Amino acid sequence: MTINTDALNKEETEVRRNEGKPLREVMIKIGLERLDTQEGITVEALLDSGATGLVMSSEFARKKGFKLKKLERLM
Repeated sequence: MTINTDALNKEETEVRRNEGKPLREVMIKIGLERLDTQEGITVEALLDSGATGLVMSSEFARKKGFKLKKLERLM
């Protein structure tokens, strides 16, 4: 998986609200590319300032056609 950083430059921000209060989350549009086919898609992703890596759910990956590989050790 690669992330298209051009999509990050075209960030669209929106204030989401819960009971009138702004939520403390930032959603951005990013581009993902399947390495085996070079097929690209644009998705909305949560920007997590405390994250130490890039992750996506296995369910999302399967639905979008990404090949999954079992890790030798858990993350």
